[in-house]
Amino acid sequence: MDIYLTPDRPASAVTGRTHLSEEEEALEREEREKLRHIDSKVHELRSRRSTLLTQVHQLSDEQKALYDQRAPKRQSLEAAHSEHRSIGRRLSELRSARDAARTRLDEALANLRLLRQTGPGDSRARPEAIQREMEQLELKQQTSVIPIAEENALITHLRQLRKQLEEANRDRAKVEGYEQKVKDAEEALKLRRVELSQLVAEGEKLRVERDNRMASMRAHLAEEGQLMAAMREKSKVRSEVMARLDQTSRELNDLEREGNSLVANQRSRRQEARKVITDYNRSVRSVVAGQSAYDRAAEEQLEQLLKRGRVTLGG
Repeated sequence: MDIYLTPDRPASAVTGRTHLSEEEEALEREEREKLRHIDSKVHELRSRRSTLLTQVHQLSDEQKALYDQRAPKRQSLEAAHSEHRSIGRRLSELRSARDAARTRLDEALANLRLLRQTGPGDSRARPEAIQREMEQLELKQQTSVIPIAEENALITHLRQLRKQLEEANRDRAKVEGYEQKVKDAEEALKLRRVELSQLVAEGEKLRVERDNRMASMRAHLAEEGQLMAAMREKSKVRSEVMARLDQTSRELNDLEREGNSLVANQRSRRQEARKVITDYNRSVRSVVAGQSAYDRAAEEQLEQLLKRGRVTLGG
């Protein structure tokens, strides 16, 4: 409770003036000196408390500013984390698709190899090739002079070629169907390779994107860590200032209680002095009043005696 300790109300103004004994006057002077010292100390502590309160408010504002900075960074971190998880799911799906594409590629390659192993092979000449060879032999027969034995062998070979040509013409549809199957198998193998290559390239792209998201998350975490460290440092400093503020408030309260106790002692002492003086004055007035009544009664008796006759004062 504030009592008195202000520049416009010094301790002496509170106590007033009352006649005290020399011992009480000495005690009064000692207490007034204490009150002046307390008054000065209280003003000093109030100024210190005001400064500490300003520091607490400033630190609180700085903490709030750091928290406000942390909110958007936290949102960015959560967005990067969500994107990282989404990319991870896409990579998982892509790995499954890549494995399936690799299986299809292996199947296409196995099918092509099987077709090449079970096909006619190179031993079967195409009709066009047999026809060209026959034409070359006939031209040689017509334009060259060769021995009879060699000519007979040439004619025999031509007959064989004619048979092969007939067989080749009969198998043309079969050969062409086989060749189409091989061509289709080769095209399917090519498509499977392209498909797998695209999936691998997309996977590499996603992995790079995922690594970028991870780097972004690390950067956001580092920034948030710095903000948290700054907030903890501000909180530590604020706690220290609050401790000093509490200590100052306790000292201020102790001084105010001491000052109030001193003022209460002075008031009690002066009230007691006033009571003593009042009681003394009342007793004096009572004695004076009693003496006056006795005198009046004596005078009245004297007047009565004078009326009755001469009064003789004997010894």
